[in-house]
Amino acid sequence: MAVVADNGLTDGMSRTVVQNLKTLYMDLLRPIELESSFGHFNDAVLTVSELEARPQVLLIGQYSTGKTSLIKWVTGINSAFFDIRPQPSTDKFMAVVHGDEEKVINGDAATCLPKLPYSGLSRFGSSFLSKFQVLVEDADILKQITFMDTPGVLSGDKQRISRGYDFMKVCRWLASRSDLILLLFDAHKLDISDEFKEVIESIKGDGDKCRCVLNKADEIDGENLVKVYGALMWNLGKILQTPEVARMYVGSFWDEDYKCKDLERLLNQDRKDLVQELKDLPRNVCVRRVNEVVARARAVKVHLALCCALRARLPSLGWCGRRQRRQRWLTEHLPEVYAEVMKEYEFAAGDMPALEHFKERLRGFKDFRSFQRSCRSQQETLNKLIHHEIPRLMALVGGVSASDLGHKANGTCAISSHDFAPEGLNGKGRGEPGRGWSNLLAVRTTHWTTPLADQV
Repeated sequence: MAVVADNGLTDGMSRTVVQNLKTLYMDLLRPIELESSFGHFNDAVLTVSELEARPQVLLIGQYSTGKTSLIKWVTGINSAFFDIRPQPSTDKFMAVVHGDEEKVINGDAATCLPKLPYSGLSRFGSSFLSKFQVLVEDADILKQITFMDTPGVLSGDKQRISRGYDFMKVCRWLASRSDLILLLFDAHKLDISDEFKEVIESIKGDGDKCRCVLNKADEIDGENLVKVYGALMWNLGKILQTPEVARMYVGSFWDEDYKCKDLERLLNQDRKDLVQELKDLPRNVCVRRVNEVVARARAVKVHLALCCALRARLPSLGWCGRRQRRQRWLTEHLPEVYAEVMKEYEFAAGDMPALEHFKERLRGFKDFRSFQRSCRSQQETLNKLIHHEIPRLMALVGGVSASDLGHKANGTCAISSHDFAPEGLNGKGRGEPGRGWSNLLAVRTTHWTTPLADQV
């Protein structure tokens, strides 16, 4: 089954919003990121191709959970480059993008193409790029959505060591730049390996994008499917440490007939829901891009405050290794710096970066003197971006109706704010009676009984 895309989803307004957002990011936010070494502690700066990219769907799962089969089912592509077998078969990261004719672009060349948002993957080295490919296909859905297939997650330390690159960091980079993340599970294999658990934990920050897919559900009867569903939700709840787990799609996502038809109606409905969510991705792409930039701007605000606080606590003279000792002390006592920054700037605890991650990156930072002494001007620029420029941009998107309370009153009972001033405080001079509250009471008297009005 090939999903038919609506070519009108990416309308002119979405393009306008994304282009203006790109300008704001490049002119206001990106220079601050570079000056403050934000990329050393967080993701590298965004590129133009990443901001303008099509929505991307990332598929992650253990081997033989049906990741490649799902892409084949959605796109309707029957390509020889799709290696589908019961045993582990896909050993590469493969991006499926749109083009006029079928071709494969290897990793080193793919990172150099300006039309593709994968230049940042070069940071993971040649070992990874040799395992990365871009498959170009002429499918209708690919005009609106890009799919990223991943190698099957295996268990044990042997597989992690033999990869030659950090699988978890690659998945985290792709997850931060994806619009939808599908975690696939086989209904017959519910055990979650250590590596898969680490990958899920590493993408917690993008949990709002995650959806779970329980594939091959047609191979078991309804009673056992309920047990499998409950067990999977329990396992995921332990990993994510949250009472609520992401949306779960249950079905068999390929073109074969169902083997067990006890819950055929349920499986078909989840199929339709998944397809509908894929179709909705291009429609909401501009809002998601704005959300990403705003979240990034808030993270830069916190980062600037932390760096300035660390710089201010360095000694003015660094003789005899005094400065280096102070840097090590600040790194080990980072919770105290966090508390002071949160109090001074009124940041919430959820705004602060992960303590252990920031501490680890701080240990690798050579000299705190490269941090800025004052970040007031940068903070003002970021506040302008968040509170003025972005709201003006979001006003172009529309879709939200204004409250009636924000409209001026039209009728005989229009009362100015001057009428609500207490007597003697209405601007006519100290102690002068003015109109005060008496006018307001006079207006309301018609709704009261006469004795009550007289008492007032």
